[in-house]
Amino acid sequence: MTKVKNIITGVLLSLPLLMIAEGIRENRQLDTESIIITSNRVNGQPIKIAQLSDLQFPRIRVNQTQLLNELDKEKPDVLFLTGDTIDRTETVETTNFFNFLNELTTRYPTYVVNGNHEETNPDYVLWKQKIKESDAIYLENNVTHLSIHDTSFNIVGLSNQQTALSNQDMTKINPNIETLILAHHPELFHEYLNSFNQPLAIFSGHAHGGQWRFPGTDGLLAPDQGILPKLTSGLYIKNDSHLIVSRGLANSTFPIRLNNYPHLIFTTIQQA
Repeated sequence: MTKVKNIITGVLLSLPLLMIAEGIRENRQLDTESIIITSNRVNGQPIKIAQLSDLQFPRIRVNQTQLLNELDKEKPDVLFLTGDTIDRTETVETTNFFNFLNELTTRYPTYVVNGNHEETNPDYVLWKQKIKESDAIYLENNVTHLSIHDTSFNIVGLSNQQTALSNQDMTKINPNIETLILAHHPELFHEYLNSFNQPLAIFSGHAHGGQWRFPGTDGLLAPDQGILPKLTSGLYIKNDSHLIVSRGLANSTFPIRLNNYPHLIFTTIQQA
């Protein structure tokens, strides 16, 4: 009996170490996901979008060369960076994020919105300045237009926790083309739908996949969604609008993922 108790005790004591080791391993892996959505406003050739979210420099552990190689293999038409490019603790003057961003923008048109970590970083103003000086397109509660393969889109970028545009900016949305929204917070899905007239897709991050993903759940815990969150990974559809949620490429303060590899999404929009 004592031997059995010792074995059980040994197993219980080793579990935390095994979980930590697995979390460290998973942080350095990369999971790619392909999502296809359709639209009758696509004119011929499909459009491929790569979504990178929650890079959170310097916490990212995925090899950056591997990321770039995966992008080069897939050859997306455009990149969306959906917030938390840096951690709130990062020093903007010395971060490697802008070197990585330059690698992206030399390859692909790149659109960027902020998240909660940029806004709470003491160097937020400097971060914005450096983003605007880069070759990325920074969207801060405004609208731009993008044409790819003879198909045009409204591209809306919402800052951290914003769910709507000013009346003036709303008039810039062309109702005859599809609208794509970059917005960091997936838990605000319904608010986005209330503000915009049936956007084709909303691209979000923030939830970190629910951190620990157990069978039958969408994760254990996510920021602003609490315990057993519902919007943490992949595709969700409501009223023909698509919410696409990245599990992110790095962790925040809590360093361990389980069953939850860093996540790079490729979304193809093709003719219905």
